[in-house]
Amino acid sequence: MEHLQQEISALRRSLSTINNEKESLFSKRQEVGKQISALIRDIKGIRTERDSLTGNVRLSKEEREKLNDEIKHKIDELKTLKDAEQGPAQEDPRRIKREIERLEYKIETDVMSFDKEKQLMKVIKEMKKKCAEAEKTFAGRHKIIELSHEIDRLKGIADSAHHKVQESAKESQAKHETLVTTSKHIDDLKAQEEEFNTQIMEKKAAMAPIAAELDAKNAQLQELRQKAGLALDDEKKQTSQSRRKKLSELQAEVTQKMMRGEKITTDDLLIMQGDE
Repeated sequence: MEHLQQEISALRRSLSTINNEKESLFSKRQEVGKQISALIRDIKGIRTERDSLTGNVRLSKEEREKLNDEIKHKIDELKTLKDAEQGPAQEDPRRIKREIERLEYKIETDVMSFDKEKQLMKVIKEMKKKCAEAEKTFAGRHKIIELSHEIDRLKGIADSAHHKVQESAKESQAKHETLVTTSKHIDDLKAQEEEFNTQIMEKKAAMAPIAAELDAKNAQLQELRQKAGLALDDEKKQTSQSRRKKLSELQAEVTQKMMRGEKITTDDLLIMQGDE
């Protein structure tokens, strides 16, 4: 009987050792699971940021293209104005107007012959025509200056939009590379998690025959005690036997908990280490 008790104690120690190893694997798997969950949350945030940057790149490109089209249109308009300006240099229309006013005043105030007045009127008419052409030329030059300034302004905005495209694209690419790296890390952690699952199942499988053997040995021990007439008549001995029986039942319950993969408490461990 003593030898059988030693065998039972050895089986309990073996079962407890494997169970502790299983619990350690559970803890490691749980920690890996937490890391995976945290990284998945990070990925969602990074993906949102990347998609936002990608949208910014698209909008900035559209803005840049519109600006480039507008610049091209204004450059064509400027070229047309410059081509139209080609020709002999025109006098300042303000000087021509002053000369016209002088001649008109001369006609009104000076005493002259009809032929002389007629001649001056003809000169004034030609000068007014010349003034109109000069004003047209000067207006074109003013428009050229305005267009040149507008083109420079638009080019500045287009350059800024181009810079924004480059910066957003660079940042978006960095976010994408982070996504790829993080995804690979998650895959590696999932592989670790699966390996822990495999090891946990192996520990459970290793516990099954030991638990079965322990149950059989406990039953055998109880049978031997009964055959050896260990049942005591007095109340104190009966109480002791009851306690041993209760302990055996509790140990059997703990063994079943181990088999089911349930969490083992400190009280359970004390029961497994108790005396028969």
